[in-house]
Amino acid sequence: MGHGTELEGCGKCIKYTMFLSNFLILFGGIAVLAVGIWTLVEHAYLETLVGTNLYKASAVILVITGSIVSVISFLGCMGAVKEVKCLLLTYFILMFGIFITMLVGGILAYAFRDKVKEILTARLLASVPEAYNNQTQNPRSLAITEAWDLAQRKMNCCGVEGNAGYAVWRKMNKGFQPPNPNVVPRACCKLNSDKTPMSCQATPTEKNAHLNGCFPKILQTITDSGTVVGGVGVGIAFVMLLGMIFSMALFKAII
Repeated sequence: MGHGTELEGCGKCIKYTMFLSNFLILFGGIAVLAVGIWTLVEHAYLETLVGTNLYKASAVILVITGSIVSVISFLGCMGAVKEVKCLLLTYFILMFGIFITMLVGGILAYAFRDKVKEILTARLLASVPEAYNNQTQNPRSLAITEAWDLAQRKMNCCGVEGNAGYAVWRKMNKGFQPPNPNVVPRACCKLNSDKTPMSCQATPTEKNAHLNGCFPKILQTITDSGTVVGGVGVGIAFVMLLGMIFSMALFKAII
């Protein structure tokens, strides 16, 4: 099962079509890799807020999948150009395994999509009174405080469902009980022209503070990430299917 004889006519057409499809798969794999790295770097704080490592795990899976797909697509290109049946068969088996994995993953993600809102609401509501800025050096509390502050600054929001949500938090946080007049953390304050926070903690208003809750924006961020990943995944899966079909057609065409 080495090099075959030179292809003619339809065989050449299959050969170059497979090469083109794998070229597209290569770019798709790089895109998935980029999305995974971007998710790990840009949205790492969401893992702390959600309270599960599934978000980070999904990003790591994207990085691994993107890397593997890129390598396999290169293998497919070489198999097509060199007309090596062994490479084509190996390419088909590996691509089929990844295709099934992506298909199962997509089905599971779709099946559990409605659970995201329910789980996210419970996690966020619990994290604020339990651990946010509770004046301790507990590692979990510090991590949640940092994540919440970052989310509120980046998303221009305050609390889970608005600044009123901090009422329960104030009752449980000795550092923000009377005579301390502050009712919201500093991260809820809008910025001055010099990028310093306005004084809003004691009397938050629409002029000096972000009063909208963070929950809709966090949910939208996670949903948008899923949409991007899903769109890229569907596109790659379709081209992968074509690549597998052409690899078998080329495999049979090589004598």
